[in-house]
Amino acid sequence: MKKKPRLRKKLLRVSIAIIMLFTATIFFVTDNRVNNLIEDNMFEKLDSISAFGLDVIESKHDGDWNVKDGRLFKGENLVSYNFGIVDEVKKKINALATIYLKDEIVTTNILDSEGERVVGEKVSGEIAKKVLENGSVYRGVENILGEKHIVKYIPIKNSEDRIIGMWSVAIPKTYVGDQAKQILTMRASIVVVSLLCGILGCIILLLYSKKYLSDIDTLKVSFIESDSSGDRTQRKVLTMSLLLTVTFFLIWFVIQGFTVGNVVNTLENDNIQDKLTVNSELGYMLIDEIYEGDWSIESSMLYKGHAYMYENYDIVDRISSSTNSFLTVFMGDTIVSTNILKADGTRPIGAKASNKVIENVLKKGNEYISETSIAGKKYITKYTPIKDSEGKIIGMWANGIEKKVAASHIAGIRKRITQISLLAIIIAFITFLRLSIKMASDIRNFDVSLQTSIN
Repeated sequence: MKKKPRLRKKLLRVSIAIIMLFTATIFFVTDNRVNNLIEDNMFEKLDSISAFGLDVIESKHDGDWNVKDGRLFKGENLVSYNFGIVDEVKKKINALATIYLKDEIVTTNILDSEGERVVGEKVSGEIAKKVLENGSVYRGVENILGEKHIVKYIPIKNSEDRIIGMWSVAIPKTYVGDQAKQILTMRASIVVVSLLCGILGCIILLLYSKKYLSDIDTLKVSFIESDSSGDRTQRKVLTMSLLLTVTFFLIWFVIQGFTVGNVVNTLENDNIQDKLTVNSELGYMLIDEIYEGDWSIESSMLYKGHAYMYENYDIVDRISSSTNSFLTVFMGDTIVSTNILKADGTRPIGAKASNKVIENVLKKGNEYISETSIAGKKYITKYTPIKDSEGKIIGMWANGIEKKVAASHIAGIRKRITQISLLAIIIAFITFLRLSIKMASDIRNFDVSLQTSIN
């Protein structure tokens, strides 16, 4: 005799399928948001590299960008086929750099498979339209010699504010430094946590089904019946729906809490430190480009070469305007130059470093990253010792990011994951209820046995 429908078995199948689908959704959403976080930090690093490269060019070559006899110049300095400019960028920061006259490469440090520079090649129409015609900055992913790179293009303008070319920098998209292992660990962790949560949810439903639904024997069940048996069946299925929703919240809470609260926080902290390191190194190198000579203290004043650093805001303002970071120069433990502004618009010149910073940087000679409060704002700051020609520590170079700005990435990821998760919970709950009602209605004309399935 043909087996009749088994309500409990059908409900369990639907429940398990929805749990697995929900778990997979949360995993892919979380993984996607983390990938975006990594890519955003790479673009931020690229912004710093691009700004530094242009600053190096500006420091070495005075004058405006201009075109003479079909060749690109910076002031009176020939840029077309001048490879020293782009090679200097690669030497200092290991990035691909290219300069265009209109849409054609006139100098680059990119070498093809035969070791030749790809001078003369033209940029794609999409980039040319956005940068050369619209005057916008272009960021994206580009295939360079068979490898994916993240790239940034910005327009080059002459003294009349006309766009005459482009400046481009690129780094490999796989460029994550020491984070590669951490990212792999994170993804493996999300998979494991997702599977464990999904399995736990299924076990909870199985136990509930065995305890509370197994006593339904040969009842005629329907959500539209008014007899006590139908009501009891309806209540039990509704209870199962609520339990399923609780399971969804458990999965979401554990995955989101573990990933955002633990792995992503660690990853973002590493990204912040990496950004601070890059900006600090680029800024320090740019100071060396602009001000030749050693650091020194003369007549109780800090100098870089012949440049007097007290209230010298040129370098800190120039770097920070491009990298959105906060830069400070200390003579000993005292601020002598900074781009940080207090509420009244003045700079905290004369403010002192904390005891921990003094101990680690000035006394021990170490680089040091800490949370610092300056002018009423909290910063995550990296301190690097400044040494004179004899190797004596005479000050510090500090590069910082405002804490609330650094934390915005985490807040954005948490908000997005929460929104998607709650939407998935609502959809899954409604889907389960509709399927439950449909199954109960479909078998209203059958005697249902959840134990033997056979009369």
